[in-house]
Amino acid sequence: MTEGRRCQVHLLDDRKLELLVQPKLLAKELLDLVASHFNLKEKEYFGIAFTDETGHLNWLQLDRRVLEHDFPKKSGPVVLYFCVRFYIESISYLKDNATIELFFLNAKSCIYKELIDVDSEVVFELASYILQEAKGDFSSNEVVRSDLKKLPALPTQALKEHPSLAYCEDRVIEHYKKLNGQTRGQAIVNYMSIVESLPTYGVHYYAVKDKQGIPWWLGLSYKGIFQYDYHDKVKPRKIFQWRQLENLYFREKKFSVEVHDPRRASVTRRTFGHSGIAVHTWYACPALIKSIWAMAISQHQFYLDRKQSKSKIHAARSLSEIAIDLTETGTLKTSKLANMGSKGKIISGSSGSLLSSGSQESDSSQSAKKDMLAALKSRQEALEETLRQRLEELKRLCLREAELTGKLPVEYPLDPGEEPPIVRRRIGTAFKLDEQKILPKGEEAELERLEREFAIQSQITEAARRLASDPNVSKKL
Repeated sequence: MTEGRRCQVHLLDDRKLELLVQPKLLAKELLDLVASHFNLKEKEYFGIAFTDETGHLNWLQLDRRVLEHDFPKKSGPVVLYFCVRFYIESISYLKDNATIELFFLNAKSCIYKELIDVDSEVVFELASYILQEAKGDFSSNEVVRSDLKKLPALPTQALKEHPSLAYCEDRVIEHYKKLNGQTRGQAIVNYMSIVESLPTYGVHYYAVKDKQGIPWWLGLSYKGIFQYDYHDKVKPRKIFQWRQLENLYFREKKFSVEVHDPRRASVTRRTFGHSGIAVHTWYACPALIKSIWAMAISQHQFYLDRKQSKSKIHAARSLSEIAIDLTETGTLKTSKLANMGSKGKIISGSSGSLLSSGSQESDSSQSAKKDMLAALKSRQEALEETLRQRLEELKRLCLREAELTGKLPVEYPLDPGEEPPIVRRRIGTAFKLDEQKILPKGEEAELERLEREFAIQSQITEAARRLASDPNVSKKL
């Protein structure tokens, strides 16, 4: 019987990918497989998570094997979620339209699941943009009411704050009528502009307590670590930007940060004296504390990576340009997703260390595999071309060196189609032409040609012999 564990990955377009994950499969490989279903290139913003026993999202560490994570001990397949892990200031910094589409789907999901605090009036406006993106211009009240019941547009909390569902639908319709003429791309861009302005967007919240047992929220994002009152996730009480932090550490039920604060002198066990380092500590169960620490480390690394690549970040696209691109590609993407599977469709996956959960793979899985194979083949061809160019350059250098030392005429031609040897070490010229012989002009030329050919073939043979005897070179190479 094949070893492994069944996993179900919930995608952002409401499809589900069912897999039999093998013991050696890395989380990075699983993320690559999921990303291939969207032809996603900018994978660095996304991650795969599961809901732990505390109800928080626990993210898979990409360098670890999938099955090494502490999944909840429940029967049935492991439920995983593919979603945005690292947020940025604006979608204008995203290079690929597929990434923007996924950020839009992720934002819709967060609003609908009430992971982002938002005023109900703003919810109605956002719902109108969802209708404009999905259905186009307003048609009739009856159609809109029917669509609102099917689309993830109105969170439960917004409905509770008003007297009836009909009232909420009427408010959405008022906003929706004003959007006539807006393209799909404009609706997405306007939706994201509103969401990105919300103070709770892009923040991962964790429930903790201080030393006195008072509950707080810790918010982690690309900006830093924020501390919030338990009943207010909007306005932080304390802000610790990443550039201020000196250290992050945890032990059992305690998570601590050391913050550089030159205005405040404090005593720490690390310095045994006064310094500009203040220590802040929070408490929770060991599993959650470890999860907070891992998320803090990854967010800090993401901050550092972006800081180091500022030259690439500033090249942002205009929102109007993005809107045009999304509108042009929208029909094609919608058609492709429809072919891959409808909402809630379960897809069987298979790739490398993964085994299909069904007897046959779906068309979407086959298509994803073909895309992956095509990408790998393209990468292989690019690497082979780079290798060929490097070897040609090496050959020219060897011939140039021989010319300068007088050991090989520069005009020596290589045989057409001749493959240069793969060289691991610098190979110098190991021969010298005999200049003492006096022969007729024709025979001299022929002899020189044979000597040159023999010398070059000797070099190739010697290089091959060295490769064959080198223990660090694989048999395939």
